[in-house]
Amino acid sequence: MANKSKIVAHLPSSVELSKRTTQNVLRIDVKLEGTKEGSLHIARGSVEWWPDYKKVNAHRYSWKEFIAKLEQSPERRSKR
Repeated sequence: MANKSKIVAHLPSSVELSKRTTQNVLRIDVKLEGTKEGSLHIARGSVEWWPDYKKVNAHRYSWKEFIAKLEQSPERRSKR
């Protein structure tokens, strides 16, 4: 059976995350088989994962920490 997932991005009217004064955050809600798993918040200075079951504490990474975490992953793909 195929895994049914739904990814919804909430975009502000203008998305420029590189400005120092921006309040824009790219929020991506992740739903798997109809159940919300959490939200990924992408901002200028960090990336945060907010699990749906945990309303208070997010997993917060600076961009350097996030890249290091991804590079630790054993699964890699090559370009097609």
